Amino acid sequence: MNAFIFRFVLTVFLALLVSSCSKKEAARKAAGVPVTVAGVESKLVPVQINTYGNVEAYTVVPVKSLVGGQILKAHVSSGQDVKAGDLLFSIDARLFEANLKQIEANMERDTVLSVDAERQARVKEELHRKNAVSEDDMFKTKAISESLKRAVKIDEANMDKARLDVEYCSIRSPIDGRAGDILTDEGNIIKANDQTLIIINQIKPVSVSFSIPQVYLNLMRRHILSKKLDVEVKAQNDTEPPVKADVEFLDNTVDPATGTVRIEAKVDNRKELFWPGQFVNVTVNMVSENQVLVVPSQAVQPSQKGNYVYVVKPDNTVEMRIVTILRSAGGATALSLGVSEGETVVTDGHLKLVPGSRVEIKVPKKLEP
Repeated sequence: MNAFIFRFVLTVFLALLVSSCSKKEAARKAAGVPVTVAGVESKLVPVQINTYGNVEAYTVVPVKSLVGGQILKAHVSSGQDVKAGDLLFSIDARLFEANLKQIEANMERDTVLSVDAERQARVKEELHRKNAVSEDDMFKTKAISESLKRAVKIDEANMDKARLDVEYCSIRSPIDGRAGDILTDEGNIIKANDQTLIIINQIKPVSVSFSIPQVYLNLMRRHILSKKLDVEVKAQNDTEPPVKADVEFLDNTVDPATGTVRIEAKVDNRKELFWPGQFVNVTVNMVSENQVLVVPSQAVQPSQKGNYVYVVKPDNTVEMRIVTILRSAGGATALSLGVSEGETVVTDGHLKLVPGSRVEIKVPKKLEP
């Protein structure tokens, strides 16, 4: 008897429990799946191009000597920062200094002779007016005077050249930059304009070279002309934020092998985040010229049939729509097919939904303008 009562009570309890769960499930279904939503808007969305670029020194100067001789001293170390005008190498200047002194002496001699010849020409001209000397004698004296004046000018030019040779014995940096490896050691004999002694790379600023698909060429050209092009450069695997870059060069031809156009942009590189030869991430943002249908990027979900969104219908049930993505930028995705302006799409809660599910809208979201 006790067993029968126990089974009866257990059966009633289970029936009540199942009934309670069924009611809760029915109540949950009637209330709908909690979701967040956003409206489909028509607006301008930036055209964003993500690509890779290569950092190049803004200026590269292979330093050579303009005179030949023996390198007495290297005043620079490999990898050193240098300023324009800093002394890099000293070449033995004694031979050039001796040549300069000889030319200075020749100039002093020719100057004295020129002054005396000019005096004699004036005397001969005065005597010719008095018929004391012949005209031929007078012209010969004038010719000697003019010849010595020309000799003085030649000496002046030779002296300028000799002074430059002495100056060239001190090889200085032509730009601000970073010195590379020293390619010629002290004591070596070098020829004029023959071998590279060191290479100076200007790394403040640097140049970033990258390519974009030719389909964006005309749009980019219009943005460059209107100075509305936004280019950002970021070192790979770096926590530093992207750095702005200014486009300085657009190649005059499309590479037929890749269908791309090469572009160069300048980055000030004050923090030395970029190094010549380094690969970087480049992002190009351009304002679209036509309005497109836009939804938050989290509203678009992938599936085997393609990307889709859940559209909330007036009766608070959802419909799955396959969509075509135009582009994404700044957390917004532009769509060309699948939705209409003014419709509402689900932005969170997709995992609990199936086509036809009833939803409960919690916190509506709108795209920021």
